Amino acid sequence: MPQRSHILILSAAAVIISGLCAWRIANPHQRNSQTALPEMRMAAPAFQLYDQESTLVNLESFLHRHQVVLVFFDGQAGPESSRVLTQLREFHPALKREGIIVLGVSTALPQEIRNNSAQPFPFPILSDAAATDPKSVHQVWGRYIAPESLDKPAGTIPGVFLIDRAGLVAWEGRFPKPEADPDRIVSRLLSGAEVADR
Repeated sequence: MPQRSHILILSAAAVIISGLCAWRIANPHQRNSQTALPEMRMAAPAFQLYDQESTLVNLESFLHRHQVVLVFFDGQAGPESSRVLTQLREFHPALKREGIIVLGVSTALPQEIRNNSAQPFPFPILSDAAATDPKSVHQVWGRYIAPESLDKPAGTIPGVFLIDRAGLVAWEGRFPKPEADPDRIVSRLLSGAEVADR
C-alpha cells in the first residue's frame, strides 16, 4: 500500500511538472524592465565639419549646453529623403524654443547638399566628404560600411543619435548607439523629456 501511494505521488508530480513545462514553453520568460541593465552612456565624440553654407560647425560648442539631435542620412539621395530630417525641419521653431540643436550629417559636399534641397533647412547639414578616413565622423560614429572591393563604393548607414545636455550619448560596443525608434524622436523632444530620461 505505501508503495502504491508513492507511485500516485510521483505520477501527480510528473503531471504537474509537465504542465509547468508546457506553460513555460507557451509563455517564454520575458526579462522584467526593472531588472534590465541600465543603458551605457558616454561622452559623444566631438567633431568639426562644414555645413551647406560652407561654415565650420563644431559639435563641442553645443555640448554641455544643449540637447543635440544628430541625424546621419544618405548623401546621394539628399536631405529631403530623410523623413526624420524633414520632420525636424517642420518642427524646428518649437525645437529651437526648447534649446534643442539639430545637425544632419552626410558624405555629400556642401554645394551638393544645397542643390539637393527643394526647401532650405534651418539647421546645419554637415558634409563628411572624407568618410573613408578612419578618423572621419562616419567611422567614429559607426556609420561607415567599407567597400567589398576597390572597384566598389563605400557605404554609409543612416542613424539618429540623441546627445543629452551633459554631452553624453548611448553606446553599444565600440560605437555610439543609434535610436531604435527614430520616428518618435520629434514627439519625445517636444514632450520635454530629457534624452537620458528613458
